Amino acid sequence: MKALRVSVLLSLLATGCDSTGPLALLWARFRVENTQDFHLCGIPVGDLGSLNLEQTAQVVSYWLQGQCPVDFTLGVGIKNPNVSSEWVMGFPLTLARLDYDVYMNTEAGSGAGNVQVASGAFTGEFGLPETGEIVVLGLDLSFDAFTLMQFLGPNGVIDLILAVGGVSGNIRDSEHLGRLSLFAIPEVESPLGSMRWEDGFWVGLDWTSGDKP
Repeated sequence: MKALRVSVLLSLLATGCDSTGPLALLWARFRVENTQDFHLCGIPVGDLGSLNLEQTAQVVSYWLQGQCPVDFTLGVGIKNPNVSSEWVMGFPLTLARLDYDVYMNTEAGSGAGNVQVASGAFTGEFGLPETGEIVVLGLDLSFDAFTLMQFLGPNGVIDLILAVGGVSGNIRDSEHLGRLSLFAIPEVESPLGSMRWEDGFWVGLDWTSGDKP
């Protein structure tokens, strides 16, 4: 049985890391998982519904300067599909790099109105175990939401922030986490070699590994 599992692995190695071949099924899956530690103008998102005088003055001060800073951690769920079974030898993966652009949807539920709010790159070694569990990569993001005012107005910006960053920040539907998306260019390493999705792909609520890595 062990010999059979090894032979399966060797046959996969023989195909090389051609993203259009059998190995296209083996690479990590990604999705938008959650948001944490949302702050608007330095104020925790949970306080936005009942600002005290000091907090109100703080928000007004930023807005008079033409600023509306937002800070939060976006959790990107990642799953390694290479799980060991009776017939297949599983193996761990390592996310070595993730270049990303982050978008917010200004029109809830429409799938249109995406506005780029942040960009960056994760570099390092983020392990993806062969147990099949979901691991979450936290991306610390900062952007100026004042650019969203032209689309939404002040109340609309606050409503958007409450939707994606408040107590409902983990609700997996188009009104909440669905209003966040990433355009991602990952690089993944494995015992079979490494692959970088040069053309990138969109990451949203549903699991995806990209159609054309």
